[in-house]
Amino acid sequence: MPYLAKSPLAVKASMFLYPDKGPDYLPELIRSCTTVDEFQEKVTAEAIRRDLELTHSSLSYSGVENFIDSDGSVGKFVLLSTHRDIVLDPALVEYSLYLNNLPKTEIAAGDNLLANPDIEMAMRSNRMIKVVRSDNPRVVYTTSKVLSAYIRGRIVDGERSVWIAHRGGRTKNGCDRTEQGLLKMLAMSGTGSFYDNFSQLRIMPVTISYEYETCGALKVLEMLTRARQGFYHKKPGEDVNSMLQGFLQPKGRIHVDFCKPLTAEELLRADSAQHNEKFRILSEILDERLLASFKLWPTNYAAADILAGNGAYLEQGFYTAEDRERLIARLKHETEGMPAEVYTGLLELYAAHLNKK
Repeated sequence: MPYLAKSPLAVKASMFLYPDKGPDYLPELIRSCTTVDEFQEKVTAEAIRRDLELTHSSLSYSGVENFIDSDGSVGKFVLLSTHRDIVLDPALVEYSLYLNNLPKTEIAAGDNLLANPDIEMAMRSNRMIKVVRSDNPRVVYTTSKVLSAYIRGRIVDGERSVWIAHRGGRTKNGCDRTEQGLLKMLAMSGTGSFYDNFSQLRIMPVTISYEYETCGALKVLEMLTRARQGFYHKKPGEDVNSMLQGFLQPKGRIHVDFCKPLTAEELLRADSAQHNEKFRILSEILDERLLASFKLWPTNYAAADILAGNGAYLEQGFYTAEDRERLIARLKHETEGMPAEVYTGLLELYAAHLNKK
């Protein structure tokens, strides 16, 4: 933590979050922390609260009662979460738990996000678990076994839950699909049947719904570039820029839904399939859960109507004419200087879940 207090990132964050208190306020606050719990309460939780305030964003949540087991104790779960923002997704989950006096989780984060030592230190100060990304299959297999065993150990014998995104990389087209490879990684450490292995992990789907997509235009631009060129090379510092933009941009209303953990019936349905089909069925079950719990905002309905060229949802009262104009103005500003396809792609991103409900 002393290293983080000395970093330029702490000074910049202090100037953004506490402009009236000066550049030394946050570094001094960090220096006063002696434990991770203290850091998360005095620094992280306060930074999230202040960011929501400054960006005119608000947070609601539901399903926190699902953390309480039948004996009244707080259970431990693998929180399998939708992924739209690099840092905000786990931060908002942690903040929701903090507001309800529930234990914070450990956070699984890809090592590609840790190229900046200041970012890495900030993540480690919030109980980060490093997920190794590599093009070498042997490295991926070896590190995946270690990660799988660690996560299972935390749920079975550890002190707290583990947050992990349901896919590698943020969803960029609005279609939140659970990757079967992630489920296979989680299963690697199991020694029993498919059903027993996943029962032990106690998977709780988590949906994070943003009224305004963070870094939306950049996501669509990356997706379009991949489609045209077959690849996309990130610029140096691009992930760090995305993290900062997530904090700086207005996000509107945000809702976190902690779904009921996967049931025995759902796991048995997946287990009844053959071999790898088990993982496909389980991923479909998770996607059904996540889709059902995704909160639709006026921006989603307005985007669908704009794409359709009508006002069907407007007539049904799902949004107002003012909502539609605000969305158009925001997306035009966000895509200024970009190809016209990015504007259309953003509308499709906002309408994606609505078209599947």
